Amino acid sequence: MEKYNYFKQQNGLCPSEEQRMLTKLFYRNANEVYARFDDWKDNDRFYFIPLYLEMTYSMDWVAEIAPDPVWLGSFIQCNLNHPELFAVECKQCKRTVYPFRYVGSPLSGRVDLEYECPCGKKGYEMVSGWRLRANALRDQLEADKGRHTKYKLLHPFVVVATVEELLECLR
Repeated sequence: MEKYNYFKQQNGLCPSEEQRMLTKLFYRNANEVYARFDDWKDNDRFYFIPLYLEMTYSMDWVAEIAPDPVWLGSFIQCNLNHPELFAVECKQCKRTVYPFRYVGSPLSGRVDLEYECPCGKKGYEMVSGWRLRANALRDQLEADKGRHTKYKLLHPFVVVATVEELLECLR
């Protein structure tokens, strides 16, 4: 397995345990983060929270849906802007939900959209279109680069918030 470990191939640039835990905190609270997007989307400290989603497919080569870290705001914005690619209908209550993570294979073209519905149903939707979804997310990240650069230039000493801080602000 070490041979196929993407982060080992990238000279050990692996997310820290804290970064992984904060990303998992997003997973557990994704519905609240989505529901309150309009409340925080204009605050760059929250928009640029880094997520370590590890959306890679590794063999002797690596294909990423998007490179880590993925900015929280870009991830949410992309999913909301492209419901035809990312929205899932809950099998239990028929509500539209959005994924907190997706992984898949460029070889098969399959993507698993992982979600937890507010009704409590957890699951994933298996869909085709790996490249379409990867391009949509990468395009959103590219579109947000200018905003990120401006934010960093205007606030060089400000530390980006964490998912935990965002959730505290929303409560």
